Amino acid sequence: MRPLNLIPLIDLFLLVALFGLMLARFPESLSVGTERERALEVELPQGEGRPGSGLVLVELDREGRLALNGRPLTSPAQLERALKAMGLSGRSVRLEADVQVSHGQVVAVMEAVRRAGGEKLQVAVKR
Repeated sequence: MRPLNLIPLIDLFLLVALFGLMLARFPESLSVGTERERALEVELPQGEGRPGSGLVLVELDREGRLALNGRPLTSPAQLERALKAMGLSGRSVRLEADVQVSHGQVVAVMEAVRRAGGEKLQVAVKR
């Protein structure tokens, strides 16, 4: 009886693992090189977060000004009304808040998103 040659099987598993690792990093590399125009000047805090692209963008700058998808808003209540009008069923909301914004303002925006029906909230950080 001939011995079983395992070298091709090991090569196959190594190739599958290599492609898996490359594909796992592919979505991150797509969002890194794209620069988009911002409505507000926001300096993100440091963190271990992963870049992603939410469908609905909420920005909060250091003066406490809000913007929804590039459109300025005056208060979290107005943000809540605008989000309800958009209909958030199944959509992600990405919150980009300046590093200098108080915790209370960020929580107020998060609560406005929750009351508007937002179930998926991404909090952006700078790597």
